[in-house]
Amino acid sequence: MPDKLKSPDKQQPMELTTDFLGEDRHEFVAKLAYQLWEGRGRPFGSPEIDWFAAEQAVYSSLVASGLVTPSPNAAQHIAEQIYR
Repeated sequence: MPDKLKSPDKQQPMELTTDFLGEDRHEFVAKLAYQLWEGRGRPFGSPEIDWFAAEQAVYSSLVASGLVTPSPNAAQHIAEQIYR
């Protein structure tokens, strides 16, 4: 199920698909973080900005598809839910 993800600078939405069959979720987050970094103009430093945004997008997509149940403290344990 595709979702639209706006890049951090709010330029153009990015297509996000939840097909984890061909790659593990860590690889998927890494590729998405790289795309976000490129979309921001490849700035030097602060890779955690793009990584966190990618994890948030993957988490939201997993919740929307029903593969992960949302929790009130999801922000604290988002990585545990994505990478299990």
